[in-house]
Amino acid sequence: MTFTAPKILASIITALWGFTLALGPVNGQSGQPSRTIDVHPYLIEPSTTTSSTVWIDPYATAAEQFAQLSINLGWPAIEYDKIVKVIERESHGNPSAHNRKDPQTGSYGLFQLNGFWCKGPNSYLQKAGLITSCENLLDPVTNIKAALIIWTRSGWSPWRLPND
Repeated sequence: MTFTAPKILASIITALWGFTLALGPVNGQSGQPSRTIDVHPYLIEPSTTTSSTVWIDPYATAAEQFAQLSINLGWPAIEYDKIVKVIERESHGNPSAHNRKDPQTGSYGLFQLNGFWCKGPNSYLQKAGLITSCENLLDPVTNIKAALIIWTRSGWSPWRLPND
C-alpha cells in the first residue's frame, strides 16, 4: 500500500504535464524576446565568393545579429568576435544611435562612424560612392559596408580596441 500513493501522485503529475504540453501556452507571450530585432530584410547573399554566409540567429543579441549580418555583407568571418565587441560597445546594437557630442558632426550608427568619414562632398565615404550624407550611416547595411571600407583602410585603429 505504501507504493500505491506515489504511483497515483506520479500519474497525476504526468497527466497534468501532458495536458500542459498538449494545450500549449496560456497566452500569446511565447513569441520572440523583446531585444530581438527583425533582420529578415537584411538577409542577402554575399557579394563576393570570398565571404562566408552565416545564419542569423533570431535569439542572439542585437550586436550578435548585426555581426552575423556583417559577415554576410563581406566582413571576414574571423573578425566576428571583434565586430560583436565594437557594435556592443559603440551602439549597443542600435542602428539609429547618433552621438552628437563627438567631433565632426558626431558619430553615426552601429559602428559609430565619426563625421570625419562622411562630412562634406570630399569625405572618404562620399568619394567611395557609398553615401551622400552622414545620415545615410543610420541605415544598418550602409553603416556595416562603410565600416568595412574604413576597416580595410585602417584596421581596427579607428575604434581603439584594447589589445587582446
